[in-house]
Amino acid sequence: MTASFGARGRSALLRPRAAGALAGITGVVLTVVVVSASAGAAGAADPPEPDGYEQSARSTSVGKPMDLLLHPESGKLYVGADTVAGTTGESLAGLYVVDPESGQVLNRVRNSPGSTGQPAQLPAKRFAGPLPGDGVRYLVGLRGIAAAKDGDPAGRGGWLTGTSITQAKAGAKDGTVVVVRGTKLEEVAVGETAVTVERSLTLPAAGGPLAVDTAAGQIWVADNANSLLRRVDSAGFALDGKEIPLGAGAAVSFLEWDTGRGVLWAGRGTALEVYDISSGKLAATFEAKPGDSIGDVAVDPRSGQAFAVWQDFGNPPEEGDGVGQLSVYDTATLKDTGKGAELPGYSGQLGSSSIAVTPGGDSVFVASPADASLTTFRAPVPPSSSPSTPPSSSPSDSASPSPSLSASPTPSGGTPDPDPGDTGPGTDPTGTGTIVPVDGPSAGGGSVGGTGGGAQSTTGGGSLTTTGDGSLASTGTDVLLPAAAGTAALLTAGTAAVLWRRRRTSGG
Repeated sequence: MTASFGARGRSALLRPRAAGALAGITGVVLTVVVVSASAGAAGAADPPEPDGYEQSARSTSVGKPMDLLLHPESGKLYVGADTVAGTTGESLAGLYVVDPESGQVLNRVRNSPGSTGQPAQLPAKRFAGPLPGDGVRYLVGLRGIAAAKDGDPAGRGGWLTGTSITQAKAGAKDGTVVVVRGTKLEEVAVGETAVTVERSLTLPAAGGPLAVDTAAGQIWVADNANSLLRRVDSAGFALDGKEIPLGAGAAVSFLEWDTGRGVLWAGRGTALEVYDISSGKLAATFEAKPGDSIGDVAVDPRSGQAFAVWQDFGNPPEEGDGVGQLSVYDTATLKDTGKGAELPGYSGQLGSSSIAVTPGGDSVFVASPADASLTTFRAPVPPSSSPSTPPSSSPSDSASPSPSLSASPTPSGGTPDPDPGDTGPGTDPTGTGTIVPVDGPSAGGGSVGGTGGGAQSTTGGGSLTTTGDGSLASTGTDVLLPAAAGTAALLTAGTAAVLWRRRRTSGG
């Protein structure tokens, strides 16, 4: 009797404990379901932000690139190049015309006007601006200016006499180029066989880099001796008295207009500065990471972004790490977007790197004289709003640019087409050049490095990602289960635990 009562007593005592265990497990399950539902809802309403620009191709088929220009009308990418040191055979210097979609060389202009008037194979050093429809004007030698377009067998133009040209930009007047030669600012016309000075202005000091706003009729010229930016009225071709003082720092190496925002971007050694024209004051400063200096910047009004290439001093570890940086800035807020990428091997010992961008910022081209390469970067692809929707069918694809401005140099993702030198007229521009597609991001594709370390910049970080999974943080152990699967698993485990304890206590 006593034994029978004890068994029933123990059995009776099990019921509230089992019920309590089941209630506790049910509470945990409900918590997991709520957390999972909340995470899923947050993920659906606020998808993770895209990462930085990704390297998609690298070409060594354009000699030693010294400057880049993406033609605003034809969409073709022009590369001014010098020969590559140590290359055997013919010189690789000249003007290259590249298809920005495939990365293939469409044409190479080998010869340009020489100092004697005879054609010669000379480097296309810097661009002075685009020609109407297609083509570019570019500097050759010390005082030469030439013009050429896709399909031309040679450049046309001529040389000036006297002082060497240090800076050149497209003039406010159609068909002209504005050049700096010592203390002279000159407006020149480029003809078929000659370059003629049309107007001349003597500056207070030797001129530096130029920026020309053709719409507003303004020319800005840097005065590095007096740390000033001076404005010239292009209509009268005279100084109008407007000056912007520069703070302490290195000499200005380039000026770039953002006419839509009314600001000038100025490269100054280890700093990239932005000056507001209306107020005449410094608006933002972006500092280089240790061992880097600014190479070039390209402003894209359509996307509201400015793209900068920073290059290493080129002598690691004493003066850097051998890695440059592609940085992307918001032109409205003047802050780093955090969408940049690392540029291994980009040093400044063999020349300044240059950059060009397709309208809308879908593709960015960065040239490196140090390793004679042209690298293509693609814009980050926004995540799909639905986990089941593949990226290729994202609604944003319908708004992609025209094929001539496609971001991907190898749309099919396969082997790029053969070099046009094998199938078209002429010969391979380099003989050994290659175009290598890259399917994934570069090693530092999402890095922001620290190049935008100015007071008004942000360095951004990783992206926020939510998966719709639950987490049992209160248990001290991370358990990640999908909501539905987690519920079923926990209920099954809880029921089994209660039955096991019953059998053990009852001796069954």
